[in-house]
Amino acid sequence: MSQFAIHLQVIRLVILAVYICTASALSAQQDSISYFQDCSTCPEMAVIPAGSATLGSHPQEIDRFSAERDLTEVTISSPYAMSKTEVTLAQYRRFMSETQHVSQPQIRDGAPRIGCNYYDGKSYGYIHDHSWQNPGYPQREDAPVVCVSWSDATAYAKWLCQKTGKNYRIPSSVEFEYASRAGSQSTWYWGNKSADACEYANVADRSLSKVYPNRPTFNCDDGYVYTASVAQFKANAYGLYDMIGNAWEWTDDCFRMDLTDAPTNGSAWLEEAEDGDCMMRTPKGGSWISGIGWSRAAVRSRDHAHYKSFMLGFRVAADIE
Repeated sequence: MSQFAIHLQVIRLVILAVYICTASALSAQQDSISYFQDCSTCPEMAVIPAGSATLGSHPQEIDRFSAERDLTEVTISSPYAMSKTEVTLAQYRRFMSETQHVSQPQIRDGAPRIGCNYYDGKSYGYIHDHSWQNPGYPQREDAPVVCVSWSDATAYAKWLCQKTGKNYRIPSSVEFEYASRAGSQSTWYWGNKSADACEYANVADRSLSKVYPNRPTFNCDDGYVYTASVAQFKANAYGLYDMIGNAWEWTDDCFRMDLTDAPTNGSAWLEEAEDGDCMMRTPKGGSWISGIGWSRAAVRSRDHAHYKSFMLGFRVAADIE
């Protein structure tokens, strides 16, 4: 055997060893995941371990937006819980049935925006007859509920508090990204390969391009145009599903462009923004219509607390006693 062949064989063995070690570590981490459910109709919750992590994105990262957090070390001192999936249509329907919750409309230019925001392939606009029950496309009961505002999501979390006696809430943006990354520092929790997206997430893909041909897409096919039933794709290392894609998800933080003084301990940034208004909140995670740029772990959006969109839902967090 030539010297070159020997070197090549050694390299292959090293790569194989690294792969086996990585796969074994991931398998061990997933085997240690702890789930609980406080009532038969409550979301199933995954325990997120305490620890430190680097959140945000490098200033030179491809497709980076100006509103993203610079690379920042955060420390979560105590474990907390995050719902295993996005809150589903069936779970939200039970909440509405038991509470008769009345959703508040967003007021814009002095008039209420009734319905839900929709995209027809050319422009966005509110459709009066669209709602969480009819977002403009068919949904299964186990798909994530959408067309719900931050205030609707907060009402759902408060209902869970009353129902269980536990402290349920909307996660902070730090808690969300920490849980999404699940110990990784890559662009997505599965790594840096965009072509692997369709194994882990319902994102803009070849299926979506058949309906929205002008949208930027991943070079893969997840089989869905709109929302998928939750937990159809691979979970991350913390046992969470759809932390990227399927539906954008509300976080509790007031939106501020300058994150210099933002909390790094997992708490939500609830100080009033520069204009003295905290009505703008911070969705994260991307959705079924999000391409590479808008689906990265560091991305955050900016929407009014009463805003409703056919791509925007939520999941809940909870304190662990």
